[in-house]
Amino acid sequence: MTDREQLKQYNLQWQEDDQRWQQEIEHWQHSTQRMVALIYLLEKSLPEHSSSIEKHKKRIDEHNAELVHYECGLDEHCLTTCPSHIDLEKHQKMHRKIQLMHEEMKKEHERFARNYQKQMQRVRELAERLLKELD
Repeated sequence: MTDREQLKQYNLQWQEDDQRWQQEIEHWQHSTQRMVALIYLLEKSLPEHSSSIEKHKKRIDEHNAELVHYECGLDEHCLTTCPSHIDLEKHQKMHRKIQLMHEEMKKEHERFARNYQKQMQRVRELAERLLKELD
């Protein structure tokens, strides 16, 4: 092989290397774009998820405050000057109202729990997809 042919052979090999590198770069860019998209979806879902938990917790706290207020009025030692104090007849009427509110809160919590499970499954799926992209 002449010097010129050898130089051409080196040049051809370098071009093949360059072509392979370009293909690898394109693959890496595409993979990175997929990971960025998955990270965006994860990043978007978690604050929404946290916000819904906080709203639900606030509703439960409000419901609990109503129960505590009601419970105080049931105490036989509750003073008549206490804002929670009402006579037994009014308590019986209030009991039905509180019972209905509690049943509605229970249903709301059960709906939230089902939705929470679905949201967490979505987060897990996105995280798994992201991990697979990293492999």
